[in-house]
Amino acid sequence: MIFALSKAFGDMRDPQLRKAILAIALWSLGFFFVLMIVMFGGLDAANLGAWVEGQIDLAPTWVVNTGAFILGAFAFTALFWFSFVIVAQNVAAFYLDKVVGRVEEIDYPGLPEAEGSTIAQDVVSTIRFTGMLLLLNLVALPFYILGLMVPFVSFGIFYLVNGYLVGREYAEVVILRRMTPSDAVAWRKANRTKLWLAGALIAFGMTIPIVNFLGPVIAAAFMTHIYHANRDITAA
Repeated sequence: MIFALSKAFGDMRDPQLRKAILAIALWSLGFFFVLMIVMFGGLDAANLGAWVEGQIDLAPTWVVNTGAFILGAFAFTALFWFSFVIVAQNVAAFYLDKVVGRVEEIDYPGLPEAEGSTIAQDVVSTIRFTGMLLLLNLVALPFYILGLMVPFVSFGIFYLVNGYLVGREYAEVVILRRMTPSDAVAWRKANRTKLWLAGALIAFGMTIPIVNFLGPVIAAAFMTHIYHANRDITAA
């Protein structure tokens, strides 16, 4: 797995892959920039300080507005940290098939041409992935909150939950280009531990500043190398 990750980082020297990284990063940042404008614009328009001052004499407008701004900043930071994986994955869905194809051209030039995926398949896969990611994280939310009482527990839960889904999603991006759905299921079952660990590592990387902008493309390259190192291993 370390070798596959090392090869993935080495592939980032390719200009086409760097262009995909830049495009995904800019679109993802654009989404959060718009979200930030909406959030803080809404707080400013709401003018909570004026409303609270009319109800509680001891709460000056500027104190309430400052507190609301600080809470909003914390909320935006938390939202950015926890949801970047989802946003980046949705943006990356339109690039990953080409990314995997390019990695195979660089490192596995003797392979027959893959069928690839259509835009419709990418959109359906992304919607399904996003829905499952939101559902599982919603179910895990009470554990995240409880985990805050014990250092790093909530982070561990987050990476375990998202590692499963992220590993599966990136594996499908790679293997469904070259396998039938039934063969893909057998391959995933035979490699479930590797995929979970790889997914947790990808999810972890996407929560590190700067590295998270590289995340989707490196993840696709990483999973491509894992697949080709284990492509003959299927479920018994």
